[in-house]
Parts: sequence; structure tokens; C-alpha cells
Amino acid sequence: MIASRRSLSQAAFAARIDIATKSAITDGATSFAALLRGLPSVYPTEALASVDRLVDDKAIDPAVAASIRREASVTAAAAVAEGRSLLPLPHPLDYEWRFTPDAARSLLNRAADLTPAKGDLLLFGTPGLAVEALTLPIGRRLAFLAEGNDITDRVLALNRATGSPLAIAFCSGGLPRESADAVLLDPPWYLDFVRPMLSAAAHACRPGGVVLISLAPNGARPSAEADRHTTIGFARRLGLAVIDHSPLAIGYETPFFERNALAAAGIYPPPQWRRGDLVVFRKTCAPTRPPPASSVRRREWNEVGIGRMRLFIRRADEANSDEASLTSLVDGDILPTVSRRDPRRRLANVWTSGNRIFHTGNPQLVLEAAISCAGEAIGSGVQPRLWSTIRERKTLERVAAELRALAAIEAQEEGKVPTVATERSVAWRWSSTNYSSRSTATISG
Repeated sequence: MIASRRSLSQAAFAARIDIATKSAITDGATSFAALLRGLPSVYPTEALASVDRLVDDKAIDPAVAASIRREASVTAAAAVAEGRSLLPLPHPLDYEWRFTPDAARSLLNRAADLTPAKGDLLLFGTPGLAVEALTLPIGRRLAFLAEGNDITDRVLALNRATGSPLAIAFCSGGLPRESADAVLLDPPWYLDFVRPMLSAAAHACRPGGVVLISLAPNGARPSAEADRHTTIGFARRLGLAVIDHSPLAIGYETPFFERNALAAAGIYPPPQWRRGDLVVFRKTCAPTRPPPASSVRRREWNEVGIGRMRLFIRRADEANSDEASLTSLVDGDILPTVSRRDPRRRLANVWTSGNRIFHTGNPQLVLEAAISCAGEAIGSGVQPRLWSTIRERKTLERVAAELRALAAIEAQEEGKVPTVATERSVAWRWSSTNYSSRSTATISG
């Protein structure tokens, strides 16, 4: 019965997308970029599937469909550099999408307009928004609540370089209570992220203050509309009342890992096709639900930076093999999707910021090979532990060479030259990352 409901939901969603696609093409969207702009943030693969269905049903001109398909399969002549490059690359395990500069400025201005002069703004888990705030004369006290990772390290460095306009706190230090007149947050678009982050935001917001949140638009997936209604109902129990809902108001950069995933599927969309709904709440009364007990979560991944590439390695208690080969899990090594429901994700224990996934029977040796690469890059003299045999040492050197090659490939794909030692403020990090949800993802924005 559950499977039947799910299939009916998918069928109904596909029918709605087909109506929107036909309407957009009828209105003159005859290019792939124009089609995506005319749809409610429909994923590029879903948009093309809709085009194919409409051709099969003889509902659109086959020549137009062929033109859209051709454009979708052609990459731009020049590589698109990662937006907001002052920060380290987003990683697919973080589920992090960052606002476009225009969207970030619009959100900050909206929050300022909704708060009293000299009010306090809290940026909750939105590092891209924090970086944008460093460049704007907002006229408000600004705080950034973050997890402890390389991205926050970079925000800290940028904050110091600009005179420390941000007050930066870590989730591990506890969640604030009634400390802000406006809270801005951008959780991953899943209820198991939205609920705890919205709850924390409600408790951090002062009475009469506002909470601004980005939620999935109707075209993002079959459950988007139902999830939004569920979120609004949950918000009422937190003392939050909707004062505005602006569909498709928030633009996002396409992260490097998603560009690689789509390219692996043979699709090359424009760089800022994704949009989210902005929902604004006013805190009208105290929450009836208790605050989250903690926002801290430990994840079983270690992070190492090799140039711009962020390498995540799942920690294991012991090696399953004396070898440390990086075993391919998909053709071409790039997972051609960013969906957390893909079963291949569970097989990976080595994952790059370009969405390449591998399995190894000896993650500890891969970790030490990665640390060796990072040490070479920054000249810090970091050395892996002495392995007991010459064979192990040669294996480590071989894996290190593979990792350096991966970093070079991803630098080329990203459209950047190999970076200098100052590119990263921390070479590697153990798995002490803090989270506000029980799922394998992190707060984003």
C-alpha cells in the first residue's frame, strides 16, 4: 500500500510538471535555460523527462524538444568557477547549497526592514550569508551560529580580516535563547532538518521578532507542498505565525558537486537554476514545545583538504584489508545524483567535494595518505605514522599519488588552477563536526 501511494504521488507530480513544462514552452521557452527559468525549480533531469513525455504524447513540437535536449547536453566553452569562492567548496555530504549574491543581499535587507533600528540578526548555519554580510552596511548587530568545520574556520578568518563585525558562536556551545530580532536559516529541504533548526530558531527569536526560512518549492519534489504545510503547522506550536510566503524568491548557486553529478548524467544546466520559497514567520507567543536538547552531532567522517578538494573518509575501527585501493562504485567515479535516497551512497567510505565516491578496505591508510598530501601542500611537515612494512609504505605512497591526481582533476573541472598553501586555513580535521539533525547532512545556506 505504501509503495502504491508513493507511485501515485510520483505520477501526480509528473503530471503537474508536464502541465508546467507545456505551458512554459507554449509561452516561448524554447531553450533549456529558458525552460528551467519557467519551471518552479524543477530538477533538470525531471524537466528533460517531462519534455520526453510530452513529445511521446504529441503535446509539443518535436523540433523544440530536440533543440532543448541538444542544449542540455552541451557544456559551456569556459568552466564555471564556484560561486562564493572565498569559502571552501561545499561537500555533498554536507547537503550545502549557497545563496546567490543577489539572494543573500535581498534576505539581509528584508531582515533589516522587518526589525527595529539597532536590532540583532542571527544567521543560523548560513556561511554564504555570513560572508555576504561582511561586505554590507547593514546597520544591525550580526551573529553567526555555526558548526565547527573548515568552512567556519574560513568565515572566522574573513571576519577577523574585516574587523570582526560578526559575533560567531558554535552550536557545540549551546543554542541561544531570545537573543535576536530576526533569525535567518536555510536548512536542507527535508523535515528531519527543518524541524530541529526551526525549533532552535524559534527559541532564539525574541517575542515579536521574525524568522526567515527557505523551503522547497512545489516543483522540487512530490512532497514539497505537503512538507511546507507540515512545517507551518509545526511552526504554530513554536509560537510562529506566517506573515509572508514568497514562492521561488531565493536563488541558489549550483555547487561544484552538483554540476559534476549532472555532467555525469550528460546534463549542463545554467549555473543558477535552483530557487527556493521564502517563508517569513512572526513570533507571536512562547513556544509550546521545549527547545532542542542539543544541536551537537558527531559524524563518522574525517575531513582532509588537498588543495581545493575536500576529501571525506569514513572512520573505521579496523581495516578490512591490508590494501588501500580506491574501488570504483559507479562508472566514471562521479555519482550522477545528489539525492540522499540513492542506495549507492551507503557503499561509499571515501568521498570528494566533486561527488566522486569510492570504497576502500583500509580507510585509516587512505586517511594517512590524505594527511600526507595535505602536509606536502602547506609545507607543515605533517607525516603519517610509520607503517610496519615497506609494502605498506609503498601502498600509502601509491594512494597519496591517486589522491593528488584526483585533486588535480577536480581543480581542472572546477575551472581553477592548483591552489597555493593559503587556500585552506586548516589542512585536516577529525570527525568532530557538530550537527543540528540526526541525518547525515549539515546545516547549509
